[in-house]
Amino acid sequence: MKNLLEDTVVGIYLDLVAKMPGACTCASCKEDALAYVLNKTRPRYSGGTDTGMALIALDLQKDQTRAQLAVIVLDAIQRVAANPRHPAH
Repeated sequence: MKNLLEDTVVGIYLDLVAKMPGACTCASCKEDALAYVLNKTRPRYSGGTDTGMALIALDLQKDQTRAQLAVIVLDAIQRVAANPRHPAH
């Protein structure tokens, strides 16, 4: 069983953080941002059936779904940047 949302969120995070030159990309900030997003969204678990995985994957590729996730990811990046768990570089 796997939350199929995780890979999609990581991809969106990597796309957005690459476009934000001031954003910290250390492992701690990345994990904090991803944890924030996954806690704010409804998980998309698949029990391993091909049909279930295909339906979830299709939903995660929709522009509207990706746009909604991008808003949450951007918010997470900004929140973590405002309150990093490490000293300033």
